[in-house]
Amino acid sequence: MSNLIGQLIGNRYLIERLVARGGMATVYLATDQRLDRKVAVKVIHPHLANDAGFQAKFVSEAKIAANLSHPNLVNVFDQGNEGEQTFLVMEYVQGITLRDALKDYGPLPPLRALEMLAQILSGLAAAHRSGILHRDLKPENVLLADDGRVKLGDFGLARAITAHTSTGSLVGTVAYLSPELVTRGIADARSDVYAAGIMLFELLTGRQPFEGEQAVQVAYQHANSTVPAPSALVAEVPQVIDKLVFWSTAKDPADRPDNAGALLTKVNQVIAELKTGRAAVTTVMDFNLGGTAMGIDPTRKESLNSTELLNSTELLNGTEALIGTELVAPFAAGSALNSASNATQVLQSADLVAETQLTTEIRSTRRLGLKLLVTTLIILVLASGAGWWFGSGPGALGVVPTLTSRTVASAESALATLAPKITLVNENSMTVTKGLVIRTEPTAGSYLAKNSDLKLFVSLGPKLVPAPELKGLNLAEATAKLLGSGFKLGAVNSWFAVQPIGQVYDYLGADGAPIPEGTAVDLSVSLGPIPAVSGIDQAIAVTAIEATGLKVSSISQEFSDTVSPGKAIGIVPQSQPLGAGGSVKLLVSKGPNVVIMPKVIGETVLAAKALLESAGLTVFVNTDQLQSKWGIVKVKRTSAAVGTKLKAGDSVTISTK
Repeated sequence: MSNLIGQLIGNRYLIERLVARGGMATVYLATDQRLDRKVAVKVIHPHLANDAGFQAKFVSEAKIAANLSHPNLVNVFDQGNEGEQTFLVMEYVQGITLRDALKDYGPLPPLRALEMLAQILSGLAAAHRSGILHRDLKPENVLLADDGRVKLGDFGLARAITAHTSTGSLVGTVAYLSPELVTRGIADARSDVYAAGIMLFELLTGRQPFEGEQAVQVAYQHANSTVPAPSALVAEVPQVIDKLVFWSTAKDPADRPDNAGALLTKVNQVIAELKTGRAAVTTVMDFNLGGTAMGIDPTRKESLNSTELLNSTELLNGTEALIGTELVAPFAAGSALNSASNATQVLQSADLVAETQLTTEIRSTRRLGLKLLVTTLIILVLASGAGWWFGSGPGALGVVPTLTSRTVASAESALATLAPKITLVNENSMTVTKGLVIRTEPTAGSYLAKNSDLKLFVSLGPKLVPAPELKGLNLAEATAKLLGSGFKLGAVNSWFAVQPIGQVYDYLGADGAPIPEGTAVDLSVSLGPIPAVSGIDQAIAVTAIEATGLKVSSISQEFSDTVSPGKAIGIVPQSQPLGAGGSVKLLVSKGPNVVIMPKVIGETVLAAKALLESAGLTVFVNTDQLQSKWGIVKVKRTSAAVGTKLKAGDSVTISTK
């Protein structure tokens, strides 16, 4: 395999070092000499370069990726051919892959896992909106930049979306292949969604849901088994996240979100609910977004009975007291059927079809039954003479408005028609200004009877807590400690400092002052001390400075009583703090600032004056002769004796009298 290090390709990209080598191509770090920036150059392996079909796919990747522009996608800048080399020029993302992070740090806490997935889905949704499938979504293709960005890359298997994109063959990584890809070789945006669901399971548990010694064993499980609940392995995973996994990894594509954007919307909703403590009330109905409701956990031993369905529906909040247990009884049989049909088992394709039809019928029956129950209840109450109670009396139902970020007075005014009994509850908030309403309980959009209890949660602003001690840690250690303390990693800046290279030496909260809980903390990481060049030759000093990534913007000569002429005195940074690529001024010695008074008595005035000024002295002439005769008349006396030590700039008087 040819080594391109040191070569210039495309007449602009200077290859510096190897970054990674895969089955199809090699990736190098290079400098774009035209724009003076670091880039990643992906070069097809020589044995594939002559394969016209493969080369066409490689060029296709460039065209596909170049049409995508999003903060969570790796940007593609250029593509070209030079001799036998076919290459792709991409954004260089300095950091690690998500796979590296999982290996080093293990599974993520539930909220952090969702936040990570949200960034991945944001980039994937941009691809789906542009009509592009990824088809190889996995942790290896997710890059975690040192500055905190999350980037989805490697669209090597990407292609345009059609109604049913046939792959022609089974492509992608088997651990993340959807059932339809395994059984029929057909993919659409929901196949990427399935892979995203598998990644969420892995982020939460640290392992893949299906494992086997051979790829075919794993593929078989994808096609025939249901992904287990993450909470079965990690108890602290909330049930609402289990539902997200079930929804996104449903065996039938029709039961999944239509695309990454649809899944992202729900993920962001769950993140908001977890942060405000509302995730516990997310119901089975919340996941009925484009297919069969996916909120029921198939690993639960008990069935979700109709009482749970009623209690989960906010429409009945104001009338729960009027619903007797007798009205619930007709739905008990449906619950038993659901428990049997959702058991995890290996089925033939015919069984799978039957199972899906049966489950759909049961769920449809439940939804229809619930609507009929509510309608019947209202008719019965109205018929019994209680119409006034529901219509305009105390039992009248109103919708709780959205009050987030309103003042308490404004919120109370908006609630006037409901006349609720309001209780104010103070709590910290990272997103809502102090003194304004965060949320309500019941939540916005809920039905509420007049004079019912309602809680207004009012912001105290962010909770202030001390930052953890990070000085002296490396970036990985500091990041882990920040996340473990409930903070986020902010910008990471590297500067030259007295601390050893790679150590954190400053950050928000380093002075001990409390900072808002959950803040993104910026870190300053040392690049090591500025190189010491004092006493070495000027040329060697310049080489040593540039080897650290700094630029010598100017060279200035100064007198020095301790450094020999032509040797470096030191470095003056041209900016503070000084980072990689920054500019410095190099100070070079002119030698000691000492002038020995020469003998000038007997010399002409012009000759004496020229000699003293060339030595750096200031000369005054005491004479009664015309200046036109200074080339003839001679010096008789001087103000400083021969051999006197003077400094450059000192004054000396010569006299002809």
